[in-house]
Amino acid sequence: MYNSIKLLALLLFVFVSFTLSAQSLASIDKIEMDFITLNESESDWSFYSDDENKTYYIDFEKLSFNLSEIVVKDQNGSVVIREDVLDLPVNTIFELDFSEFKSGKYLIELRSFKGMLKKEILL
Repeated sequence: MYNSIKLLALLLFVFVSFTLSAQSLASIDKIEMDFITLNESESDWSFYSDDENKTYYIDFEKLSFNLSEIVVKDQNGSVVIREDVLDLPVNTIFELDFSEFKSGKYLIELRSFKGMLKKEILL
């Protein structure tokens, strides 16, 4: 009798644990991202450009957050580059080569799990 009560209590504990973890996982999906647009003077500390070679450099060490992904969109909003950078070291200088792209406006999005920085560039 005593063993059956212990088994019932253990099963109840496991059920409650799974329910709580499922609720906390469901709430993770509801995180809203903050969108911050950088103007030219604010973004100088993390974006460097080589206009002659159409190359942009992103200095991860100058950012105040860890990046998970870098996305580049053209002026129509189509994704032209998507790079997963989560596993790169925090002192990385990432190179975006635009030499093969047509002239026009492009949007660089630096994404983390909590937000995103956006920088518009003109080639």
